[in-house]
Amino acid sequence: MKSKLNIWLLVSFLIAGILTLWLYFKLTGYIWDISYDEAVDSEEFSPCGEYSIYPYYNVGTYHRGGKKHIKKKLLSKINTEGLPSNGLLTVRFVVNCKGETGYFRTKMTDSELKEINVPTSTLEHFYNLILELEEWMPGKIKGTAVDSYAQIVFKVEQGKITDIF
Repeated sequence: MKSKLNIWLLVSFLIAGILTLWLYFKLTGYIWDISYDEAVDSEEFSPCGEYSIYPYYNVGTYHRGGKKHIKKKLLSKINTEGLPSNGLLTVRFVVNCKGETGYFRTKMTDSELKEINVPTSTLEHFYNLILELEEWMPGKIKGTAVDSYAQIVFKVEQGKITDIF
């Protein structure tokens, strides 16, 4: 009876170990939800590290002026042509260890949180606005700057951007 239990424990331990390794290798080299796409991403931008891109909230990535500064710089420049009349446009991107931005990804949802397609030219407008924002402070782990992703959400109401967070 004990030997069967020991065998089952050993087998379950091995399965757990294999699954853990599989997940590790599956997620390594993945930028959380942002993986490199040569069709979309600029070759001019590259992360500093080869595999690890951390969430901004784990490593302290931020914009020097904060969200208020981002709003002040962007609100007057935003062209909402191509956006639906209501919804949220979320732009996720990577801030590398040098404070440079790239690997932009977007998701637009309407007021019922249904995903909406946005024209590429409109998305590029938002990417270019974010590229103009300088002074991104890369996150740090044990005092060393690391790559991380960040996001900016644009709230659209009645065809106008009413908030940026």
